Order: sequence, then C-alpha cells, then structure tokens
Amino acid sequence: MKSVTYVDTDPRALPTLGIVNIIASRPLRVLVVSESSLEQTNGVSGSIRHILDRFAERGFDARVIAPGPAPEGGAYAGYPVEEVPSFPIQRFNVAVTTKSSVIRDILDGPRPDVIHVAAPISKLGHAALIAGDELHVPTVAIYQTDVAQYARRFAREAVTGEKGVDGTAPAAGGTGDAAPKRDGAWPKHTKWLRRIGKAAGEQAERIVADRIARMHNLATMTLAPTEDARGRLETFGVEPELIRLWGRGVDTALFSPARADDPQARAWHREWSDDGRLPVVGYVGRLAPEKQVERLAALAGLPMRLVVVGGGVSEPELRERLPHAVFTGMLHGRDLADAYAALDVFVHTGAEETFGQTIQEAMASGLPVVAPASGGPLDLVDEGATGLLFDPRDEDDADLRDRVDRLIGDGPLRRSMGAAGLEAVRERTWPAMVDRLIDYYRLAMELRMAQDG
Repeated sequence: MKSVTYVDTDPRALPTLGIVNIIASRPLRVLVVSESSLEQTNGVSGSIRHILDRFAERGFDARVIAPGPAPEGGAYAGYPVEEVPSFPIQRFNVAVTTKSSVIRDILDGPRPDVIHVAAPISKLGHAALIAGDELHVPTVAIYQTDVAQYARRFAREAVTGEKGVDGTAPAAGGTGDAAPKRDGAWPKHTKWLRRIGKAAGEQAERIVADRIARMHNLATMTLAPTEDARGRLETFGVEPELIRLWGRGVDTALFSPARADDPQARAWHREWSDDGRLPVVGYVGRLAPEKQVERLAALAGLPMRLVVVGGGVSEPELRERLPHAVFTGMLHGRDLADAYAALDVFVHTGAEETFGQTIQEAMASGLPVVAPASGGPLDLVDEGATGLLFDPRDEDDADLRDRVDRLIGDGPLRRSMGAAGLEAVRERTWPAMVDRLIDYYRLAMELRMAQDG
C-alpha cells in the first residue's frame, strides 16, 4: 500500500489579486479564537501556543479568546487570553457562551487584520466567523479535529455518559447523564450538544458534519492539515475553493535522534529493553477512546517491551488490557523527548486522526513508524520508506501485529526508515510552518478585499 507524500501548499506560489501591496512583511494584528483552552493538552492548544510564540518573535500584536482555564496571569507569550464560560465533557472544556456576547466583544475590541478561528464547532467559533463578516475582516478557519468521526462512535457516551454505539462503556470517571450538567441541570447554550447526544452512529456524524460545513463556509479561507482532511471537508459540504493545505510543525531541536545519548533516555532504554535484549515499542499520546490504544493488545507475545506514554480517561481500562506494558503517565518537554529517544519503534493506533502530531515527533526522533492506513498518517508516512501502514479495518489487528513484528526483527530496516523519516520532517519546523500560516493570512486579507470590492 503506497501512501501519499505529505506536501502542503505554499501560499506564496498561489496567484494573488494584486489589489494592494498587503503581501509586505509588516507585523499583523491577529485575533485568535480557540475552541480549546490553552491549558489543555491537545493538538489545537499546542498549535496555538507555537503560533503565539512565533508571533512574539516577529513582533505581531495578538489577543486570544478561549474557554477556561486561562494561563496563569491571563496571558501567554505576552498576549492577553480572555476566558469565556465553559463546562467539561470528558477531557474537553466546551464553550457555553452566547454568540451575541462574543460578537460584541470582538466588535468593541481592537480591530484585527485577520481572525484565526481554531477548530470552530461551538457558538464561540461561530460568533468569531460572524464578527469577521460584520467587520469585513478576513477569517481563517483551521480544521484540526475530525469531530464528525468521533461523534459517530462516541457522541452519546461523551455527552450523556451512556454506552456508545459500538458497545463501549462510559469512559472512566463518567457519571452517566449527570456528567455534563451543573447542579443537575444542563448549562445554557448547549442545545446543539444535546441534539448530538440524542443521536447515534451515522446520524450523529451527519449532524456534526453539517455543523462543521456551515461554519467553514462562513470563513474567508479554511486550512486543512492533509489531503485526506481536505477530502473529508468536501464531503461534509465545505466549498472546495475555500480549502487550502497547511500542516503542522515539529520542534526538531527538542525531538532529535541525538537525545538517545541523554542520560535519562539511555537509562529508560536500558530499563525497558532489559539491557538491550528486547526492542522497545511505544505509543505516545492521550489515552482516550478515540485513540484506540487498546489495539496494542494484539502485540501480546511478541519479543518486545511495550511502553505507553500519556494519560487520560482510558488509562485504567488500558492498564487492565495491557498488563505487561510500562505506563509512564503524561510527559512533557525534555522528558517526553527522552521517552521517544528510548524507543526503537513508534506505533500510532488511532484511525480517525486529521493529522497525527506524535507521528512527526517520532520521525524527528529518528524512529520508524507503524500507523493506520487512514486519515492523517496517509500523508505523513511513506509506506515502506519511513514506516509501515496497517489496515485499521482488520478486526483482530493481525495486520498491526505483523508490521510491528517485521520491524522488531529487522534492525537495519528500523534504522533506514528512521533516517528517512528524520529527513522527511527536517524542514517542517514550527517557525517555518507559522511563517507559511502568516502568508495565508495575507492572502486571505487580499481575498477579503476583493470580495468587498
């Protein structure tokens, strides 16, 4: 099976309209509206933090509106973070603000050059898109999470705590229908969530897909991380001409093969590999139902050591299903980079990823990757060159087992794939990717000016 080589569009190569010289490199004023708290650990929040770091380096002006909790001191990288009301559903803090209050806040605030809307799904993201239209300011919507696919499998469980359509039990810590309520009653402004919670399977997926399409069709431009994600958006009903490709960066200074010489990485590898007797196979990421980490049970009996790096609602169940695995808990920064460096093979299990940031981190660490032949991994993993893809439709995950077995038994293949993966992500740094995003902002500004005449 041959994967698609990951290539994102360079906006500087796209035709511009030549209306005014707005492609100049002057600093911009950007309003960032996020559906995820900057304090949470997920792809949306992580991307925003990297974007704001680059804004600060380039002298941009910015402010952020997001669900709580806000960072300590109400700011990140020197930029103010305004907190909107939210309530938790499993690991998410879902915004429960009114559209009118957000629109008023945006209209009354400093006029931005562009509004960056990260993963719009609630009234918060919808309001930001409406406000941009009222201000005649371009809006750039970022598609980062396949909420529709998640809704198909997990909506009822996530929203009500009931058993999911695939027979899965409520996530650990859930308390049934009371889970998303406050004092026994639903918060205001959650009608859209309740509608999803009453649906199941394809009906829930269609409700969410329609909602995503309505929002992204309001934007001046939508950025999708992969060709697969672009195709998903088009099937939802997003106008194809609105969609362009923009991937994610990776910290190639932090995640590097050189970290294998770090004392902590060496100690972990020595411990996990039984002094080099066993190859170390690892998963890194949140432990949540949609990540499908339970697939790793198919690796039982292989001559290797399994390491699970991360935390989340599924951890208690996974500890039972993977009794011989090492669970490190959530790691960050240098500890996380050392954990990657202590692995010999990286396995990504989730088949519903729009991108797969941990795949990039593993490749930057010089690791061969085993991942499902679906979603983001299709664009990130070059089958047979940087890793191996397995069929996620295989009910007993024998295909996953076969690919891991092949790699743990072939050291030269692991090393050649790891080297190829490192080369593939070498230029995909966060500063480079944010600079490309800024080029898209400027293109969106020109498109909006043309639209307004």
